[in-house]
Amino acid sequence: MHSKIFQITTTKVSKDCYLNEDTLMQGDDSYFDYCDKIDEEERKYHIDVLVNHILPKGMFELVAEDTIRYIGGAEKWKEEFVAGLRNKVEVVTPDTVQDWIGPVYQLEKYLKNPLETAYWFYTDTEGAQSYAEQSYEFMREVCGYEPGTLLYIGGVIDYHF
Repeated sequence: MHSKIFQITTTKVSKDCYLNEDTLMQGDDSYFDYCDKIDEEERKYHIDVLVNHILPKGMFELVAEDTIRYIGGAEKWKEEFVAGLRNKVEVVTPDTVQDWIGPVYQLEKYLKNPLETAYWFYTDTEGAQSYAEQSYEFMREVCGYEPGTLLYIGGVIDYHF
């Protein structure tokens, strides 16, 4: 399967520091089989999908081709995240605790990826970090931003898993 990794930072990323298909660890012992570049049209399409369909509704707006504004809403998102955790924990019972893809596995997935997306996030402005993360770490960072904070999109790449 394929999805995308977005480099999103609070400072503009110079093109020579963009996340690219060679930045992240790939292959054996990596979540990513391989990474690949995408064209500009596909990049714009996935930025639109990210802002308008993946990120929590009403928390962000696209203000320029490569710029997102955090509008606010962290407190509401945290409440919804905790409610989601509680719902997932409620179905863990002694009878289901060892089920292969049962409620413990679903809870683990939710903890790492509460937006439940195949999109990953890369927050290094220098393009030197060797890993990307699922949505929890990105949202944890967002919860520390002030409303009006601008986020800049650097590299966007395809990955296969």
